[in-house]
Amino acid sequence: MVVLVCGIADEEPVTMLIQALHKIQAKFLIIDQRTLADQVQLRWQLTNNGIVGHIKIGVKAIDIRDIRSVYHRFMNPEDVPGCNDSPQIIRKTRSILRSLMNLFDILPIRIVNRRRPMMSNNSKPYQALLIRQAGFAIPETLITNDPHSLITFASSKGPLIYKSISSVRSIVALFDEKSTTKIESLRNLPTQFQCKIEGFNVRVHVIGRRLFATKILTPATDYRYAIYEGAFINFSPYKLTTDLKKKCLRLARLFQLPFAGIDLMISTDKVYCLEVNPSPGYSYYQKATGQPISEALAKYLAYK
Repeated sequence: MVVLVCGIADEEPVTMLIQALHKIQAKFLIIDQRTLADQVQLRWQLTNNGIVGHIKIGVKAIDIRDIRSVYHRFMNPEDVPGCNDSPQIIRKTRSILRSLMNLFDILPIRIVNRRRPMMSNNSKPYQALLIRQAGFAIPETLITNDPHSLITFASSKGPLIYKSISSVRSIVALFDEKSTTKIESLRNLPTQFQCKIEGFNVRVHVIGRRLFATKILTPATDYRYAIYEGAFINFSPYKLTTDLKKKCLRLARLFQLPFAGIDLMISTDKVYCLEVNPSPGYSYYQKATGQPISEALAKYLAYK
């Protein structure tokens, strides 16, 4: 039985998982997205006896029934670093990706993560509903393309931050005097505004039943981009309370994500959950704190 690792082989989260699988001497195969068009062939079908078929990677073919688990971290074909493939290659790559994801949707094995639950990331408002169900507080939120509504909300709720409501990565920014000069452009793009919470960020990685929490201290509005603001940033392992552990596990179950990155903001009186990442770039936090996230992920994929 083998673990199937799919993505860009030298992207850091994928590379660190491969190294961890080597470390625990697990059997695995790599499907590198950059060679999908000319190296990967699929043949599978639904029968009365289940799903049968094979995946061929170069000259090596693997029976689908010999796959123990799957980790995938695919990108849009056009976003692959250094991609200058022809439209025909990109179309073929996209077609193979779609077929692989269709297969992963129905294989009765561990998949990190399945496509449908990952689609929650397409809507931050939908995520907020699930987050509240898990017992977390959420910041007061306004989604609007109406400048007047925003001005009214800002005047009554105090300092605000704003960000995209979709899965497209955006930089979280403070709504300040400079922002008000661009307020008319809001009419072209509904945006999510939230009350700015005073406290510190915690990123929690959930892998099955294991949790790894990282405390982030920085004066930057969006710690991922602190360096561009010339701000300091400090990472350290963080000990979750028993209640917080239970809430994080409950949240991952609600999202149906065996592997999730949960973003918390801890204030003096409440713990807020900001969002849940269904394909977390955990390497950033592992390198900063030394926590064995990749090893836990490898063991989750390799063992029952």
